[in-house]
This record gives sequence, structure tokens and C-alpha cells, in this order.
Amino acid sequence: MRHSQIPVPQSAPHYELAQWLRSLRRRSGLTYRQMSQLIEEERGVPPGCSAVTLLRADRGNRLPRRQVVEAYAQVCGATRSEARLHWERAAQQVDPPPGGGQTLPASHLGRRLAFVYQPAHLLQAMHRVRLDAGQPSLRELQKRARELGAGPLPRSSVADVLAGLRMPSEDLLITYVRACGQQENLLVLWRHAWARALDSESL
Repeated sequence: MRHSQIPVPQSAPHYELAQWLRSLRRRSGLTYRQMSQLIEEERGVPPGCSAVTLLRADRGNRLPRRQVVEAYAQVCGATRSEARLHWERAAQQVDPPPGGGQTLPASHLGRRLAFVYQPAHLLQAMHRVRLDAGQPSLRELQKRARELGAGPLPRSSVADVLAGLRMPSEDLLITYVRACGQQENLLVLWRHAWARALDSESL
């Protein structure tokens, strides 16, 4: 069964993502039902990717779940990393990062950390949280870490990490963000972000 599609208006909030997804489907020649069946066969249990869900994903009027975009794109021949990139761009258009060194509300920062999938993303988040903390020196961060009992925070190691020369260990990252004033309830999000960035290096 083929669905006749209404063109995506350029004023749609997710026009570019919708157009990209539609171009993938056109090249694949698949119907939404065929896509849904293939996703189920490849993954065992479809991640909420019914034919109707896939149809709605490329309308452009709302942001689909990342897992749906990944499944849609992969079954049509794109890579998972391409799908993530397009989804992140769409998400950032609706929820752009604040400028001017403004402090991020906890809920806002949580959403930003959800976009971390590569070491470069994690590095940007680390620089941002330090900026929000008033750009303390590495010596000051080391002092704060000691006062918090958060563990060692060697300045040379932090300097290398912030220069993009190496990935932080999970312990160093958590100590760093705690020294930057991060709330305890956000630490698990930082751990998840770190794990995703680490996993991307092995892809």
C-alpha cells in the first residue's frame, strides 16, 4: 500500500529532516509498510516503528523520536551516524543552545546532554559547563574538587582533555562537572553522555 504524500511546506519546523528522510525513501523504493516489516525483521521487536509512525516521521511538523529516525534511515540505506546528525540538527533548531554564558537550567542541560554522541560533543559540553560556572581556573577547579571530596582532578590531565587531546575517564569527567557546580541529579546524564561518546570511538 502506497501513501500519497502531501509536500512538506518550507515553513514546517523540521522541513530539512523531513526532506532528507523522504529522499532516502524515494531512493529505496520502499513503502512505509515494507519499511516497518524490514525493521521488525532486522531488530526482532520494532521500536515503535509502525507504518503510521514512519509516515508521520517525514511530515516535518514535529520532531520524531531519535530511534524512529535512525530506524527509518537505516532501513533505507543511510548510516546510523548520518541519522543521528540529522536528528540532532533538527532538535537544535527547536531548542538552540543559549549564548552569552547564560547558566543552563537543569532541565535544559539535561536535554543538551542527550545530544552528546561523540567525543567532540562531550568536549563542547565540558567547555560550556565551565563557562556557565564563571570560567574558573584549573587550579580553582582542583581546589573545589578537594573540598567536595570528589576525587583527584590533575590539572595536566584536565588541560589535555579540554584541549581535545584525549577523552576523559568517567571518574575525571564526573569530578570535573561536580567542581563546576553540577547538581547530583545530572551526574547520571553526564555518565550516559560519556558512555555514548566512548562507544562512538569504537564504531
